[in-house]
Amino acid sequence: MASTAQPIYWLGNDTLRVSAALFLENRQRLCQGLKAKDGLEPKSVVLLQGGEQSQRYCTDTDVLFRQESFFHWAFGVTEADCFGAIDVDTGKSILFVPKLPESYGTWMGEIFPREHFKEKYAVNEVQYTCDNGTAANFSRCGFPLKLTGPAKRY
Repeated sequence: MASTAQPIYWLGNDTLRVSAALFLENRQRLCQGLKAKDGLEPKSVVLLQGGEQSQRYCTDTDVLFRQESFFHWAFGVTEADCFGAIDVDTGKSILFVPKLPESYGTWMGEIFPREHFKEKYAVNEVQYTCDNGTAANFSRCGFPLKLTGPAKRY
């Protein structure tokens, strides 16, 4: 019986392998928690921005990248400059990734298609951040929920 490989979060040797199902479960728990709150607008969508890659001064030297914690908790994404959206009513998730130029492949290696990210991170849909349809995807969303302000305990 052949087993299908499940998507995992893994940073290499001497680190633990974490099933991408954990991030799916986190997104589901987030939706359940929001639905339990009074006053949640219908068709609410959680929007999260991942960490941004930066360079040292005007050189080609990257500053060590660290993913934004809440974005990592919800999506498990290791790449920089991504966004995520979670439809609270359905739990459907959309990952927005940067579309890399062909020259990136020359210096940094393989450029993966959107399907690769969909499978790797167990999300429902993947869009490029630069596509014209990206704004339409956000605008068709109902009420946007974004993480702002100081943390509060409820």
